Amino acid sequence: MRRSFSALLNYLGCIAMAVFVTLIIDGTIGMVLTYALVIALVLSLIMTLLLIKAVKVKPVMASRAISKGDKLECEIWLENKMILPASLIEVEIDASAHFSVDGEKKLIGSVSSRSVNTLNYQLIAKHSGLGHVRIQSVNLTDYLGIFSFKIKIPETDSDLTVPIYPDIPLASVQTNMIKNSSQFLSSDDEEESDETSLTPTGLAGYDHREYVVGDPIKRINWKASSKRDILLVRLDERIKGSGRTFLLDLPYTLDNDLELTVRDNVIEGTLALLNSLLAEGREATVYYKKQNMWISAVIHTTADVYMLQEEMSDFEAEDSSMDLPPKLLSGKSLICLSSAMDYSYMSAENVISHFPDSILITSYAATLPIISQNQWVISDDFDINKV
Repeated sequence: MRRSFSALLNYLGCIAMAVFVTLIIDGTIGMVLTYALVIALVLSLIMTLLLIKAVKVKPVMASRAISKGDKLECEIWLENKMILPASLIEVEIDASAHFSVDGEKKLIGSVSSRSVNTLNYQLIAKHSGLGHVRIQSVNLTDYLGIFSFKIKIPETDSDLTVPIYPDIPLASVQTNMIKNSSQFLSSDDEEESDETSLTPTGLAGYDHREYVVGDPIKRINWKASSKRDILLVRLDERIKGSGRTFLLDLPYTLDNDLELTVRDNVIEGTLALLNSLLAEGREATVYYKKQNMWISAVIHTTADVYMLQEEMSDFEAEDSSMDLPPKLLSGKSLICLSSAMDYSYMSAENVISHFPDSILITSYAATLPIISQNQWVISDDFDINKV
């Protein structure tokens, strides 16, 4: 319970006026005024205390998931189950750094007897990941505006979450960087050969696999497909088996604009890089940690990139443990994209210590010191340059 001093001063002024009337003008009228003011205060408090349990506050979001830059329409339902009308209800909202609040954070409304009223506000999504929308407090003011009482709401309603999709940039990562990375990781994978061999499909010279949605139409081998009665996609010898292994290092981030900007830059840069690899006919495997579990995503087509985008929409880093995917501990070198910051980059150092020949790509905004001989920086425009 807290006092509104201005309303209290006004009320005390009315009491003083009633006392003045009692002593100077007319004692009977003054006493009636004084009693009326005291009774009004008591009734106001009693009715407000009854309304505390009768008024329900519930936040509602119009969208279950949004993209960066979208507006999230939110409503707060005020429901009054009593015959008494409620006085002013003040709702204070807050949101994680994923959002900017479009307008005031304090909403004031009222609700009549046995009815429902709504308060509307908007949030603008700035960063990807699992955004939080919170109700900080709800206060019900008495009819005289002197006192306000806190209305408790369930925890499930006080903190709502909404997934925010990262962008998939249209920018194409430079081909030279991809080639250099491929040669650095495994020169054997890039050896070109004019020799022909009998592949598992029984076709000489090329490797084939069955067509899946998202494969380039130009890679369909129509002649071979007609013989097999299925659509077959040709894999050129130059890129056969050249799938790359990626590790997304997304350590715990504070709820601030800078660290979420760095993480967005890394995630969206990864999606752009994967699309560029697919345009070259290359596939990839991406490892990332979510809900304290390592998950691998095999990227065969653009549909797989969209799936990874969806996985990142409700991403929320939970810890900064130093464990790595078990499958990678004895594997070959990889490409690590890290959102580590210049003041906290132990996770990136851990990856480099286990895979010293790996490529490390960090965000331009992280200003990470040089911790690898093959360290790259991804810019705001998703250009990747060597440090």
